Parts: sequence; structure tokens; C-alpha cells
Amino acid sequence: MVSTIEREREPRSRFEATRELLAQRRRNLLLPVLLLVAISLVVVAGVLYWSADSLNEREVQSQRALVKSMVQIRRDNLRQLVIDYAWWDEAIVDSGVILDERWAKTGLSEYLHSVFGITGGWVVGTDDRVRLAFEHGKRVSESKAPSLPQGAGLLIESARSANSIDKVPAAGLVIYEQEVSLIAASLVSPLVDTPGADGFGDVMIFVKPLDLTFFNRAGVGGHIEDLHFIRGPAPKGYYECPVLGLDGEVLGNIIWRDHQHGHGMLWSVAPFLLVSLLAVGFLLFLAVKRVETMVSREGRLSVSLYQEKQRRSQKSDFVSMFSHELRTPLQAIGTSADMLDRFGDQMSEGERREETRTIRRAVSTLACLVDDVLVMGRSDAARERAGERGTALDLAQFCRAMWREVSLALRSKQELQLEDGIGAPVAKVDELALHTVLSNLLQNAVKYSKGEGPIKVRLAKEDGEYAIAVTDFGAGIAEGQQEQIFKPYWRAKEVENIDGTGLGLAVARSAARSLGGDLRLKCSGGSSGPDCGTCFEVRWPVCN
Repeated sequence: MVSTIEREREPRSRFEATRELLAQRRRNLLLPVLLLVAISLVVVAGVLYWSADSLNEREVQSQRALVKSMVQIRRDNLRQLVIDYAWWDEAIVDSGVILDERWAKTGLSEYLHSVFGITGGWVVGTDDRVRLAFEHGKRVSESKAPSLPQGAGLLIESARSANSIDKVPAAGLVIYEQEVSLIAASLVSPLVDTPGADGFGDVMIFVKPLDLTFFNRAGVGGHIEDLHFIRGPAPKGYYECPVLGLDGEVLGNIIWRDHQHGHGMLWSVAPFLLVSLLAVGFLLFLAVKRVETMVSREGRLSVSLYQEKQRRSQKSDFVSMFSHELRTPLQAIGTSADMLDRFGDQMSEGERREETRTIRRAVSTLACLVDDVLVMGRSDAARERAGERGTALDLAQFCRAMWREVSLALRSKQELQLEDGIGAPVAKVDELALHTVLSNLLQNAVKYSKGEGPIKVRLAKEDGEYAIAVTDFGAGIAEGQQEQIFKPYWRAKEVENIDGTGLGLAVARSAARSLGGDLRLKCSGGSSGPDCGTCFEVRWPVCN
């Protein structure tokens, strides 16, 4: 009893010492950690301050890209519009529709101006003379036609060389009537396909002011404010996007107001950082006052939790082992009883006595298991009772009896090859624990060798230890799985089709350790030569 109390006090004292050490370390680390948090907040504030300009620059780049993309959309729209009307003749010929030329010459200009905002239009012949012109929705004579925008000649030459729609040049930007405007040109499709025919080489040109209010209609006005075009550089407080003409020269800049989003973000975060610093200081004060209380409370809870986990783990392990160990004796009783019932009148007296001994041995095993239930598993009391019931045991005879029990339970016809290297009874052996070990090892040997080949059992006394090795000639255990097989409920995917719970080896190892020894995998597969399928060996000291 004294030794049991001392064993209980020793882990508790070690746990208390560890708890005190952890508490001391927490006290020593608390102040540096909180100071580190405060310093981190200061560093974050500095990083935010220095990154504000970077954020502003990225915002400018994204807004400039947005302006360019929206202008490009307008250019593409005007290019498509001039293509639609310049190639109208071809569409009329293909569809067989008769064009009202009076409407094309008088009503077309008003329609383009009112619907599409076209302020100027020309049809220029191959001799660069204006053949048709309109301005602000009104047709004008060739002699009074407005001058073409500066640089339009380059666009006209590009349009004349484009004899298909996909080669029509992109729309450009020009200064027309003192404002930035879009210009597009396309070759007018002739009614005949032969170059040199009348009308081949005429170019249609449309001019339309660049309406910057489309940003509001597109839903991006909230991001870009006070957007307009100026001929010179952007004034202070504005961002700019250069506008290039047809000849590549800068016509001016599209500008918008500078909101400095980075600085706004910094000022919005500053109150939060200030509050965070004050909170850290307040937490530092509270932590110093309450650290002892928290550590003490945590220690008590940890001890209680640790003890509860230990109790639950012991109960769970014992119930799992007990339910697993009930199967083999019950199967042996059932098989022997069935044999006596069905073939008892055909058996000799010796065979009937052997079946009866098998039943009695299984009943004795069940009785020992029930006794262990009453003391809640293999605790100190259970180990003391195990030592009391330890007797001299002939291991060779015991192994033969175990083989008969297992082979009857599993209906195996394999041969047992027993090699007895001890040759004498072994004193002070817990028969129930050894029964648990051999029962699980022999069952696994039969199941996983699939009923093929003999089962070898070797008894030996080496280096002050007794050893029992059980070998089968099955497929073996993969090298990557050999560390997992002793875990409860673990089973390899290759044997999922074989009945089992994954508890056998875990239970056997627990029983082997209750003998003061251990169970290990000695060899598997071809790792130790062709004579080894899977070999498990249990060892325990002679002095046990």
C-alpha cells in the first residue's frame, strides 16, 4: 500500500514542479511580450506612414489605366460606327435593298448628329477633294466644307490601304473646334470589286467630341472627380493622363482631382493605433495584477483535467481490451460444444475429454476476465492480483493448448510447428496475460496467412529473458506501416476485407508489458530472409 501511495505522489509532485516552472516562465515572458506588441504597433504606424505615398501612386496608376480604357472604348465605338456607314453600299447590294439616296444625302447628317453626336463628317475622293460634307447635323456644299482636322491626312492614307473591314485603322484623337475629339476613317466600299472602278478609293471620315461625362454614366464617377481636358500640364492637386494625336504629339492632358487616398487611409487608421496603444498599456497593468490568480487557477484546472483524462483513458482502454478478449474463449466454447453435440457419439473417450478441457479452459479464462472487470482494468490492484495468481507454467504445453483453442475457434487446418528451447516449466507467470498475448498473435497468424503454410512458435531463454516468437508465412507488413500496427483501431487498407477490429496487437502489447516485458515486430516480408513472413516476439524477464 505504501509503495502505491508513493507511486501516486511521485507523478503529482513532478506535475506540480512542472506547473510552477511554467508559471515562472510566463511571468518572465509576459512583460517582454506585451512590450513587443506595443513596439509592433509603433512599427506598423511607421510602415503605414511610409506606405501612404506608395498607395497613392498605385491609386493613380489604376485611375490612369481606367481613363485610358474608357477612352479606348470610345475610340473603338467610333471606328465601328464609321465602318457601318462606309460599308453600307456593300450591305445594300448583298441584301437587295434599294437605298433612298435623298435620305442618305440630307437626313443622314442630322441622324448621326442627334443619335451619335457626330459633329463633322466628310467623304474624300481619290484626288483628296471633298465630295460630301456635313457639320453639326447639316449638309454643306463641297466649296463650304469645313477643313479636315490637323493630321487627318495620315489617317486617310491608312484607310485607303485597308480594303477589308478588319484592316480599317483605329480611331484617333485630334483638336477640332478647340476641343479634343475622336476621329475615325474608313474606305467606302465600292459597288464593284475591281480597283479603279468609279468610287473606289473614297474615304468616309467622322469626328466626334470626346465626352468625358460618360465616366459618370459608366458608374466610375465616384472614383474619379472633376474630370476634364486641358491643353497644358496638370495644375497642382490634379492627376493627368496624356492625350496623343495622330502624329504621336501630345495634344494635352485629361486631368482629375487628387484625393490622396493613402493619406486618408493613414488618418483613418491613426485613431485605431492610438486606441490600441492605450489598450496595450491597460492590458499590461491588468496582466501584472492578475497573472498569479490566472496561473493558480490554470494549475488547479490542469491537474483536474489531467486526472480525469487518465481515468477515462484507463476505462476506455480496459473496456476495449475486455470486449476484444471475450471473443476467442466464447468462440472456443461454441466450437467445442458444437463438436460434442454433433459428433459426440462418434468420438473416443479421450477426444471428448479434450473438448471438455477446452471448454473448461475457456470458462476459466472468462472468469479471470470478469475478475479483472471488478477492479477496473489492469491498475495496481490488478497487477498485484496477477502476481498472486502467477504459477509455474509449461510453455510448450500451454502453446499447444492455445493453438487448439484458436484453431477450433477459427476452423483452421494449418499445422503448428513448435520449437521448445526451454524444456522446463516457467515459474511465476501470469497465465491470463500470456493467454492474451498468444491468443492475439496466433489469431493474427491464421487470419493474415489466409490458411496457407504452417504456423511456427519458438520458445527460448536468452540473455536473462524468456522469448516466444510466432511466425506465419503470409504477405507480411509493408515497411511504411510497421510503426502503425500497434496503434488501437488501426488497420491497413490491404486487409480491410479480413474481419478484425484493429485492437489485437494493442491489447497483446499491453498484456506483454503487464508481464514486465514487451511485444515487438521482429521481421516482416522478405526483410529477414525467405523463411520469414511475419514474426512477432514477446519477451519478459526471467526474474518476473
